[in-house]
Amino acid sequence: MRLFIYFLIGFLSTSALGQTNKPSNSIQLYAEGITSNPGVEHAPFSFFVTNMETGEIIADVNGDLAIPAASTMKLVTTATALQILGSKYTFKTNIAYTGTIDSASRTLNGDLIIVGGGDPTLGSKYFTEEGAENADISSWADSIKAIGIHHINGRIIADGSAYAYQGAPSGWVWGDLGNYYGAGPNGLTIYDNILKLFFDTKGLGTIANIVCTEPYIPNLYIASEVTAAKSKRDNAYVFGAPYSFDWFVTGTLPANTENFMVKAANPDPELTVAHVVNAIFQESGITIKYYPTTKRELMKDTSYRPYSPETLFIHESPKLSTLINLTNQYSINLFAEHLLCEIARYRTGRGSTYGGALIAKSYWSKKFNTSNLIMTDGSGLSRSNAVSAKFFNDLLTYMRQSRTFKNSLAIAGKKGTMSSIGRNTSAAGRVYGKSGTMSKMKAYAGYVDSKSGKKLAYAMMINNYSCSTTKIKSYFQNLMVKLANY
Repeated sequence: MRLFIYFLIGFLSTSALGQTNKPSNSIQLYAEGITSNPGVEHAPFSFFVTNMETGEIIADVNGDLAIPAASTMKLVTTATALQILGSKYTFKTNIAYTGTIDSASRTLNGDLIIVGGGDPTLGSKYFTEEGAENADISSWADSIKAIGIHHINGRIIADGSAYAYQGAPSGWVWGDLGNYYGAGPNGLTIYDNILKLFFDTKGLGTIANIVCTEPYIPNLYIASEVTAAKSKRDNAYVFGAPYSFDWFVTGTLPANTENFMVKAANPDPELTVAHVVNAIFQESGITIKYYPTTKRELMKDTSYRPYSPETLFIHESPKLSTLINLTNQYSINLFAEHLLCEIARYRTGRGSTYGGALIAKSYWSKKFNTSNLIMTDGSGLSRSNAVSAKFFNDLLTYMRQSRTFKNSLAIAGKKGTMSSIGRNTSAAGRVYGKSGTMSKMKAYAGYVDSKSGKKLAYAMMINNYSCSTTKIKSYFQNLMVKLANY
């Protein structure tokens, strides 16, 4: 009996202590009440906030619960890239050759090889004006001629082998792969790995006709199952796998339109580079004897032997800090995947999503607990990812001194993917973060400069709700306002 009383006293004391340590402010109470609302009763919800200067826990609702967090996973990728690669790191493309250069006849007796280094900015819309996407490749042609090569007695070979020929991370689903946001990383990336499909539509219910595609990809067949509809929106969905040349499109497009453009993922960026370089070089007056190809195609031949090309010159990308700024503010999946692959290539010599994810988790496991992190890609498009609000809080707190990292975040009511939340509230201009949105999934994580001068780190994530995303966004906006006023 006495033992039972001691046990009961200990239990009550522990319970009381737990209640005492539990935050009881308005932020905690509001967050606890979110899942009592209609459509959210059974939704997994993780929320965690700390004062970074004192370590005080401001709010904790299922803070250790690991759930998919959509694009907020880019915080893990960009923070890891900054720590391992550094803000001044650049991607390098090697313009090289095999054979010999005959200066008298200005002829390269061999192949010109474009050896990719994972640069995601070549011809990117984020770095070039419309119509000037080929400026860098045109400058390569000028440099080739300045070196003394006007004739190539060989071919253009595009080499994207710096990253494993995986095409896309293994966690991505079939419904995403063919669409523009599902463009996967490649050792040789061009035009953001986007393929533009142009459609002509006629009367309601008729099948839309594909007029052309840009850029040119030889042997690509795309079947149109798209019908003309009253809607003025692009409701077309593209299906196709990387390195496959038999694709199809379904859905609807506006009736009676010409050259309606739909963006898809490029099935073979390496092959695209080979043909684009070949065309631009010839337009500049460089003659090329044979048809362009890729290293991946060459490797299919059992007689293939590895080459050791000589460098002519190196093309460098903008600095990593610039790429991270764009990645987080505009949630660019492709850039995030390149960053993760490059982390693996930098450490192991071979770029891959899997390798990069292993290195990222290993790196952070030496700083704090990572048992609540499952990472299968760099962008958050994979639903196999899982992370907790507590993990994000630890990551953000560790990175709090990095001006580059904080400046890369969107700002509530002001810029980036958070410009539409918190407008005309106290959260505007005070709440920084990365948003994440997928079907039945919403998340935000970042920093708060509160009105009272406190420096907070926060993360809020929810999955599988049955109410509208607008309603979830309103709950999260209310949390942001409370944090800004704290």
